[in-house]
Amino acid sequence: MKIKIRNITKRFGYVLANNDIDIEISSKKIHALLGENGAGKSTLVKIISGHYNPDSGEIFINDKKLELGSTSSSLKNGIGILSQDPLDFQNLSIKESFIAGSKKFGENFNEKKIEIEINKAFKKYEIELSLNQKIRSLSIGERQQIELIRLLFENSKIIILDEPTNGFSLNQRDLVFKMLKTLSSEGYIVILVSHKLDEVFELCQEATILKSGKKIKTIPIPYDKNKIIDLMFQGEQRKVIQKKATKKNTSGKININLSKWGFSSSRGYITPLTVYNEGSIIGVVGLQGSGADLFIRDIFDKKIDVQRFIKITAPVRGNMVKENLAPIPKDDNYYTPSDRLERGLFGELTINEHVALASKGSKLISWKSINNSSNNLIEEYEIKGNPNILANQLSGGNQQKLQLALIPKSPGLLLLEQPTRGLDVKSTGSVWEKIIERSKSDISVIFSTTDIDEVWEYSDYIICFSGENITKISSKGSMKKDDIKFLISGLESRK
Repeated sequence: MKIKIRNITKRFGYVLANNDIDIEISSKKIHALLGENGAGKSTLVKIISGHYNPDSGEIFINDKKLELGSTSSSLKNGIGILSQDPLDFQNLSIKESFIAGSKKFGENFNEKKIEIEINKAFKKYEIELSLNQKIRSLSIGERQQIELIRLLFENSKIIILDEPTNGFSLNQRDLVFKMLKTLSSEGYIVILVSHKLDEVFELCQEATILKSGKKIKTIPIPYDKNKIIDLMFQGEQRKVIQKKATKKNTSGKININLSKWGFSSSRGYITPLTVYNEGSIIGVVGLQGSGADLFIRDIFDKKIDVQRFIKITAPVRGNMVKENLAPIPKDDNYYTPSDRLERGLFGELTINEHVALASKGSKLISWKSINNSSNNLIEEYEIKGNPNILANQLSGGNQQKLQLALIPKSPGLLLLEQPTRGLDVKSTGSVWEKIIERSKSDISVIFSTTDIDEVWEYSDYIICFSGENITKISSKGSMKKDDIKFLISGLESRK
């Protein structure tokens, strides 16, 4: 089986997302599309899957010309795509999600027979879920596994995975990789869109590198990693990583009430977390599916109290200065979710429209003023796009930058759920530059992550989650980086 991509070009306004791309991909070799965020990877796979119509170019499946811009044509030709944000029905059960919109089972389907077929596939691929579970109750990784099985049920022979592993636990990742290797050996075409070189080296046999919408080179795997980095970034990522802003320390303090989580000290009482410098960054780390993300959301929903110590002067004993706890107003909590298009942004709205929605003041919109504000934010946050581009046409990195750009300028409590999920090294560095810059004036920054290196690099205080339980709270100076992997796995130490 073979797919030939010929001279594919696609523009979004002034942005040239794909520029005359030529690639040939065969079965039995898992093929990676590599490149920084905004390189054109996701645009290309959306053209292959029929979600976008290119401005020019052709695609052939086994020498048969594909009707471009048609999802039905792509489906008929066995093309299935697994996006980094699952495209599913969250109010349906797992079984209902397989039946909805499927032509496989016909109009007069037998539910019992369908259950048997799905359970057989689940057993083969080691998925332990009840078919009656609602999709909304599943982690992103579990939803991705379900979606991959559903693609196979719909007879997809060309499987495209667009940054699929960002929501996986380690076990889910291993199971899916095992599954993809089996599919490839059976003659399926598997295309992996990724920037994670460790995954590409583990799974793929060849890769095509894209940069600014152009094909740079197709290479065999394994290949020299430093050369791949140079081809992907041309040295740009090193410049970003080395930029580390200094944070401003103040004498202010904040207090996080942890009674909801039942975190007790060795003496048996509930221990709050007191952060002694406003502007500090608090990292909440755990494996995918742990309570780390929920911790961020619960603060935003006011299910966890975060209070500031306010100094007041009591008119007794020589105007004695006291400290009182005061709640942080809800309007001063600024939250960005990890699933950027599901809960953070409106995919079908432009940057201009997002800026208009976020703006305060007159109910009458001056689009000239909004356009100027959008251009300023695009320049300040280095967003690759223009004021009239839709949010769903931006890369993941640029969507994240847009979320940050929309946060009010006034100081607040920054609550960031996996702020660099799915981002490449360069975009990660750029996002953290902005977060650190904001932390100088914000009350505090609290972020969740599954990345031990990230939590260690940027945090002043660290909260470790194993499953739904907090296993450690500490300033970074009072713990060892190497212990974090044991703490998030439910072990207190190597012993």
